Amino acid sequence: MSNLKAVRKAAGLTQVQLSQRANVSRFRLCMAEADSLQLRPDEVDAINQALLPEMERAARIASEFQAKNVQREQQWQPEILWRP
Repeated sequence: MSNLKAVRKAAGLTQVQLSQRANVSRFRLCMAEADSLQLRPDEVDAINQALLPEMERAARIASEFQAKNVQREQQWQPEILWRP
């Protein structure tokens, strides 16, 4: 899997969604993900601009999820079930 494909999937976007947001054809995006095409610098910039909000959103969700789990662990007090 190419780095572009991995980042796109981590952002939760389909090829169609990313191509529309970045204004890059889906064919060029598909070829770049298959390492069969070198994107132009302006296309790379547009893709990065389209991915940035989604990656920030994913990071925020992960951070909130982690904070809730830490909070839950701190509230839980195990009983002593056995002592040697």
